[in-house]
Amino acid sequence: MQRDTEAKLEELRERLDSFSVSLFGRTLAGKSTCMEILTQGEGRSIGTGGQRTTRDVRTYSWNGLQITDVPGVAAFEGADDEALAFKAASNADLVLFLITDDAPQPAEAECLARVRQLGKPVLGICNVKLAVDDDDDLRLFLQNPDRAFDSSRLGQIVDQFQAFLDRYAPGPRLPFVFTHLRSRFLAQLPEYAQHRDSLLAASRFDGIESRIVEEVTGRGTFLRLKTFIDRAAAPMIDLMDPLLDFSAQNHSAGRVLHDKQRQFERWSEEFASDGHKRINALISNVMDSLRNQVPSFAEEHYEDRSAGDNWRRYCESRSIDRCVANLQTELLNEFRRELSEVGRELRSELSVVATLFGDRQIKMDPIFDSKRAWKWGTHIVAGGLSIAALFVPPLTWAAMGVAAVGWLVSRFFEDHEKKARCATEKLASILFRSIDDSQRKLRQDLWNWFDKELLENQSSLFQEHLRIVVTGLSMLAETQRALAWTLNERLKALGRTLVGNALSQLKAASFKRFILDVARVPGSTVMVMVAPGRKFPKYVQNGLELLLHERIWFVIDNGDRRCILAEAIGEGCDPEMITIDEDTRVACIPFNDVGPDVKVRVRLAQQLTGLQIMPIGHEEICNDVYKTRCARMGRSRK
Repeated sequence: MQRDTEAKLEELRERLDSFSVSLFGRTLAGKSTCMEILTQGEGRSIGTGGQRTTRDVRTYSWNGLQITDVPGVAAFEGADDEALAFKAASNADLVLFLITDDAPQPAEAECLARVRQLGKPVLGICNVKLAVDDDDDLRLFLQNPDRAFDSSRLGQIVDQFQAFLDRYAPGPRLPFVFTHLRSRFLAQLPEYAQHRDSLLAASRFDGIESRIVEEVTGRGTFLRLKTFIDRAAAPMIDLMDPLLDFSAQNHSAGRVLHDKQRQFERWSEEFASDGHKRINALISNVMDSLRNQVPSFAEEHYEDRSAGDNWRRYCESRSIDRCVANLQTELLNEFRRELSEVGRELRSELSVVATLFGDRQIKMDPIFDSKRAWKWGTHIVAGGLSIAALFVPPLTWAAMGVAAVGWLVSRFFEDHEKKARCATEKLASILFRSIDDSQRKLRQDLWNWFDKELLENQSSLFQEHLRIVVTGLSMLAETQRALAWTLNERLKALGRTLVGNALSQLKAASFKRFILDVARVPGSTVMVMVAPGRKFPKYVQNGLELLLHERIWFVIDNGDRRCILAEAIGEGCDPEMITIDEDTRVACIPFNDVGPDVKVRVRLAQQLTGLQIMPIGHEEICNDVYKTRCARMGRSRK
């Protein structure tokens, strides 16, 4: 934005010696005819009734002024033409907006609203399109030209157009001059020389010429200054509201993510405790069932040299590895379900946050993608633990030990029964120790898998990414808010410069000292803040409105921002109903009906007070930054 604005300001500097006037209006409104009149042309550029006659920007000189004819707006498939027209209008010092005396269209008013929002001074021209090319039509027109300019009929057309315009960009009433462009053009053609004087008088085009001259000589220097100021101010004010809305939306989204992070942390703690209990219960049940079989197995196999192999096969028959794998699958599925539920809830809650800001039609890319979050937070290892590997090595050595013990026992003891009892007890003791060792190892390995692979590598990683997103959103929101308020200060400084120069132009520079601050919506309204007891005379206010062609409203600074907000917004706004959060610089205000004028007042009040204004119902947004900061520091707000 800065590079673009600097380039456009440099472009304006290169044309300091010429005052620029741009012809603007819908297709077939008469712009090319007006251009032919001003340049004494022969009519080659005048359309013959088709859409989109002028397709390029054309510039001519007239009485020392630079006159630019642009493509028509509001035409079918004319987006490219409109882009050229608005670019040309943005460089103009004065815009001549043409409409016709047939029914005005809302699309025309919408296009003019865009020009007005650039802060451009606009002179309306209503082109009466009564046919005069036929001899009979020309004779009737010249007999009674006033009939074509019936004030009641034309006044209704202008009123209707003004009503359309106020829907999009409310401001002072647009001044209109009425003319019959076709008769004025015919007056300069040789074949109409005999009617030249009558056509000139009947066309009333001299009213347009005199108004243009009046604008240039009366306030031309000031309009050049205004062009420069608005070239910088317009993009700044267009960016301010989106920045503030994005900031509030990002704070709200961060709050949602933070709450979900805390919720997931609590679930993870409960899941970890429950998981350890279930692991312990499974291992205890499996090992207790093995311990119960040790006495009978030892009695049957105390002389068996293959006791280790038989015990291994017995353990395998109990499907211990499948039981453990089933538990791992259950824990993994529970973890996945919780992540899926977190993603579903986040999508739902963030969509609500986006809806709250939909009234300003700001589009925001989804912050949270559940599939991506799943990839962030989960890297599931393939396969399970090999339970046989836990059991077989110790039991193999145990079997070898049993064989050796049995051989030694047979050497040193003669009594078979005594030898059998001893061998059985020793084999049972070895098996119990092996089971105890295997139980400890199995429990430790399962805990390691659960704590590291599931909780640390997945749950903790997921939580860490949520924390990164929350921190990033908070930093982004604070940066957006800081930039918005920086632009606001620049915007108010430009407003003070403009109003100060306007007062100097009006020979009323002494009233500058009354001004504490200035807020402005270019092309619409200026709001001036004054100290209590200070008042601008009516003639100064009227002079400012005529010079700026913007409404002038005053607000008294009594030191209470609630009262300033209420006075600036008006419409029965009760200061007692306004809540202000100083940490986030957000003011929540009740609104019954937000019409075009109220929206302008809100933007002005926002500029003056440095508070982002939200309707009641968004008040939970007001404390998002502070709440998030408090939560990070482990304390709650009183």
